[in-house]
Amino acid sequence: MMTTLLRRLRREEDGYSLVISMLLLSIMMVLLAVSLDAGNASLRESGLSIEWSKSLTVAEAGVNQAVTLLGQSRSATNPCRIATSTVCAGGGGEYQVSWSSNHGTVLVTSIGYYPSKVNPTFSREVQVTYEPVPVFKYAIFSQTALNVANNMTVIGDIYSSGDVTLGNGASVCGSVTSSGGGVAFGSVSTVTKTNAPYGCSGKTGNVWTGGTGGITGASNVDIEGSATASNPSSATCSNVSANYALKSTLAVTGAAKACGSIAGGVSAASKTAGASSSQPVPITFPSFTFDPNNYSTDVSDPLHLQCYPTGGTCGANDSTTAVADFNTYLSTHKTNLTGTFAVWQRTPTSSTYINLDGITLSGDFTLVTNAPVNFGNTNTITTTSSSISADLVVNSSYQPTASCTADLVNTGGADCSIYGKNAIEFDAGDPTDPDDGVVGLLYTSGKMAFVNSANNFASTGDGALYAQSMDFKNGFNIIYNSRVERVLGFGTTLEQVLWQEING
Repeated sequence: MMTTLLRRLRREEDGYSLVISMLLLSIMMVLLAVSLDAGNASLRESGLSIEWSKSLTVAEAGVNQAVTLLGQSRSATNPCRIATSTVCAGGGGEYQVSWSSNHGTVLVTSIGYYPSKVNPTFSREVQVTYEPVPVFKYAIFSQTALNVANNMTVIGDIYSSGDVTLGNGASVCGSVTSSGGGVAFGSVSTVTKTNAPYGCSGKTGNVWTGGTGGITGASNVDIEGSATASNPSSATCSNVSANYALKSTLAVTGAAKACGSIAGGVSAASKTAGASSSQPVPITFPSFTFDPNNYSTDVSDPLHLQCYPTGGTCGANDSTTAVADFNTYLSTHKTNLTGTFAVWQRTPTSSTYINLDGITLSGDFTLVTNAPVNFGNTNTITTTSSSISADLVVNSSYQPTASCTADLVNTGGADCSIYGKNAIEFDAGDPTDPDDGVVGLLYTSGKMAFVNSANNFASTGDGALYAQSMDFKNGFNIIYNSRVERVLGFGTTLEQVLWQEING
């Protein structure tokens, strides 16, 4: 009986393996389905991520097109403006773009749609800010021989295509470069890396020449950087040659190197005579293009463009009374002066000059003219309030037909593009804050001259001077400030300074 019972129990266990197998198979099928769904979800997310990135690429394509068009002309037609029905194709999708210009700064806004604006999976909007590329990097820039007069202090680098003369007691915190001439030092003149009273530091203190005159020194000349008298490739270098040489007495803290000889009175950390080295690369004088489309015409904007004469196309027409009319405006606004002005005089001469004597600024002031500009006996150009900072840009294309020297300015017989007598000074405000006070750029493709300044041009102020030729008298100081490095109208190239995504 026991045997029969056991046999029956075994029969009742038949089919358990099948049930377990089916159960395991079901679990595996569920797990497989979950895995497949997870893979598909991951694939979908990956695809969306790619499309998300593509929409940014499309928006960037809009920015690139805008910059290309603006590089050709600031008045370029926008083919696919934001908030219109038109779109442009690029970057694998469609985009719309808009831009605005404010005193040289260009703001480009672009919306990228992927795959299309009508049926977008994603859209992303970016704003990119552009400014003109930096052009003005020197405290003084001259295309001809340059005389840095006695006791003159220059804070910043100096460049000249011709000879450079540093007068007795002249001091430069920066570098001195003559691409095609030589540099001659007067007694007790220096080129330094630092000047603590003027906040100058981190300069090279180098002197580099490319002309036959080389570098010549008088007594007590100090060069804190290196002194290099280079040569053109056609020159034959010799350690006894007087060309491309270091001459007389020079105290050089760094290395002294010359294609020609090095005088025995030259002291340096190391000396290498008769060795060839490349000349400084000549630097092209910055060219200016006046385009009225670059400037605001909104009369509510205090810096909007105002033209003399008022009729016709600004910059394309002129008048025999343009300077006189603008001087009348100045006579009633000189103590509260701000704005952007273009003054075009018909057949300008030395007697049709714009008078900026005794001006006070209430904001930025820009003057573009084909007439000469006279700062008269101006002392300090300041602002109407200590809380106001102002950038002053004077740009004269006047070409003198007679001599322009500081001595002639002093006696009233000069024919200059930009000039002043006895004293001109830019108020720096807080000397420790480079972003306040007045900063001035004086630029001319003609000639510039200033008479000696008892109070000094920039003893408490900042600026830069650029001219085809210039002449100064004693004690005329210049302090470079990078606020002048970007000026509207000098080159069409734009440089990105800020990128930000608005939404996405």
